[in-house]
Amino acid sequence: MKNLIPFAFLFIVVPLAAQPALPREANFSISPSGNSFQFKPLLPPLEQIAGAPKAYWTYLWEFGDGGMSTKEAPSHVYQREGTFEATLDATAHYDNGKKATRKKTKVVNVKAGREALTATEIENVFDDPKGKQAIAMRAAAQPRVGEELTCVISYRNKSPLPIDGRLHFFFNEKKFPGPHFKFLESRPGNGEFEVPTYSSADYLPWSDWSAMSLLAAGVIGEMALDQPPPTILTEARGKYREERAWAFKNLESGASRNFFLSLEAAPTLVKDVNTLIHIHTVFVPDDPTVPAEPYTLEMKIVAAHDPNAIAVSDNVVNYRTLGNKKIDYRVDFQNNGKGPASTVLVKIEIPDGLHAQKIKPLDWQPKCPICPRSTLPKSSCLDTMRTTDGFQFVFHNIYLPGSAQEGVEKRDSTKGFVKYRIEADRDMPKYSFRSRAKIVFDREAPIYTNYTRTRFKMGLSPGVKVGWNFVPDSLRSGFFFIGASLSPFKSWRMYPQVELLAGLKGLQDLPEVRIQGVRSGQVPGQILQDTTLFDTLIQAQRSFVSFEIPLLLRKNFNKRLGLGFGISARIALEEGKTRTETSQTDIIYSQATGIREVITGEANVDVNTNSSTRYHFTAFGDLTFGSVRAGPNIGIRAGAVLGRQRAFKPFVQFSVEVKM
Repeated sequence: MKNLIPFAFLFIVVPLAAQPALPREANFSISPSGNSFQFKPLLPPLEQIAGAPKAYWTYLWEFGDGGMSTKEAPSHVYQREGTFEATLDATAHYDNGKKATRKKTKVVNVKAGREALTATEIENVFDDPKGKQAIAMRAAAQPRVGEELTCVISYRNKSPLPIDGRLHFFFNEKKFPGPHFKFLESRPGNGEFEVPTYSSADYLPWSDWSAMSLLAAGVIGEMALDQPPPTILTEARGKYREERAWAFKNLESGASRNFFLSLEAAPTLVKDVNTLIHIHTVFVPDDPTVPAEPYTLEMKIVAAHDPNAIAVSDNVVNYRTLGNKKIDYRVDFQNNGKGPASTVLVKIEIPDGLHAQKIKPLDWQPKCPICPRSTLPKSSCLDTMRTTDGFQFVFHNIYLPGSAQEGVEKRDSTKGFVKYRIEADRDMPKYSFRSRAKIVFDREAPIYTNYTRTRFKMGLSPGVKVGWNFVPDSLRSGFFFIGASLSPFKSWRMYPQVELLAGLKGLQDLPEVRIQGVRSGQVPGQILQDTTLFDTLIQAQRSFVSFEIPLLLRKNFNKRLGLGFGISARIALEEGKTRTETSQTDIIYSQATGIREVITGEANVDVNTNSSTRYHFTAFGDLTFGSVRAGPNIGIRAGAVLGRQRAFKPFVQFSVEVKM
């Protein structure tokens, strides 16, 4: 009985361990205090990832009136009376659990607070401190498979007069084979309403009655009539599969608003983990004197919410256009210490085939100038240098707060990043390649990021092939062929190749065949002996057209030498004629009289035409020399043909091929 207890324990524990993670909810409480409402999160326990920095939550609050906050426990004063729906989207970092589902709660019996807030008092996601942006966008977290993604669009009026207009939102980039997101909902807080994503065909003149109906319905403003769509809308439609649009009204001069929407991460995200993707929004005023303005948000698809990560712009690259390709990487980092960091080292592993000497920094945070090469840095700057096995960026003399530092409330202030571009070598090996980064804050232990992986599209390489096929002991017996080949483009590994060859042999004389014979006999009742001589001459001519499908498994050892083995099936359609000439001579000899008589008959000529179909199967090996990956090459192929008599007959083939 004691021996059964451990097994019973396994049957109980193992099914429990195999259960999927339980759903979690981002609940919260609301406490009114006069005209102010205090919001407090009520979140489930964090599930710490072993060995990772301390897990924590980040917050995105929506108050239902266009207001927002990223604080843990914010307070909010509503500027108008009514009932509002507040929402909390909480994201756990360094956490093993499922994402907490977004929670909605109604805030009822709201009475108007103090006078309207100024634009500078409204929390938003603009990242330009000088107020030059008309539109900006942020996401509550990085996209992750199976999770909802909340996005905030902040927009404002920089013109001196109130304006109407539209917000266009684009998602699911066309450069990826499948969609990354499904649109769930929008949550307007300032009267925005969805409108058609009309194009230049929908910009109608005043004389058109449908234009007046659109104007009356509030779908378009007066200034939209007779105006073509901004070029930035046309460009965005060329890059993204899906588009949504919302109209806004009466945006006062200097005023700013927030607009919220949710996307659902599609299952196809999983194959693009650690890849940089983009969503895009465009601010389009109806007044043509106020310029439209775009904003692109770059995000990385993650498997876990780890702020220290590397992502790449392309996880699949076309090898045929590799020489013109520039690959972008982005390394994000976060200081999780109890104090600020003054030096941050980001060391990059450069994959083989990418030019470490051609790295170009594109953007970085904290913002600082590139360090001078002649002197040691005395002020904040970014140093870039090549190492023996990669490349490194060093932030000198900066102040990057720690997430565990006392008095630090905004987690974003503890984060930084470096984005760089690197060129690919045109002749780099056609293998998938990966990269990762090492991050060091001051003299702390290094943190290693995930790996990014980029693979190449297979790409197809069509080819044209001509040559001569013959048996080794008779070059004259050969035939000319022409055909095409298809294989992966510039493969560096074993790869398959298929060919279609058409052979042609003109009408040709076959070797003559002469058959001679003798027949003797006794004539009954007579003392005679007769002898008959037979002489038959067979002359034949043949021509054929053949079709052959070779299947090969090939390997290119370098740019100039390749080896392959394969089999093929060939069908030959033969046409020809046969001329048969037969003559007979009779010799009669009498022993009694000694008389001998020779009788020669006329020759009998018979001509027949014929056609036939023959099937052959071959096995062979071949060598190619020249530009074997792409370009012209010379091939020598040798093998054996299995004929009707089950006997192997050798053959040789010389060819010239041009791969594209």
